[in-house]
Amino acid sequence: MRTCNHNPLWHNQPMRLTEEESQNPFLVFNDFFECFHLNDVREQFWNWLVEVVSSPNSISSEPLERNNHFYFYEKVEALIEACYVIKNQTHLQLPPETGMPVEPS
Repeated sequence: MRTCNHNPLWHNQPMRLTEEESQNPFLVFNDFFECFHLNDVREQFWNWLVEVVSSPNSISSEPLERNNHFYFYEKVEALIEACYVIKNQTHLQLPPETGMPVEPS
């Protein structure tokens, strides 16, 4: 699976989303949190960070590099939590046929 693409046309474009997911990103939120509980995501994400920062062959040997990894970790964790909140907002309901958020009637 590709993780980056250096083609300038794809520089700041989603690469993993299907056309349907691109049109309705809420589908991605639903899928992600059906597969993973928020606490499991935190635990796995923390384990990755610890491995990156503290392993003997770490890619983060300099203090600034380690700091950048922690900063990135905090921002991505906040992003995941924001997705979780959006997905679980009680005032939004996702009709099964579209998955788009709508106000309850």
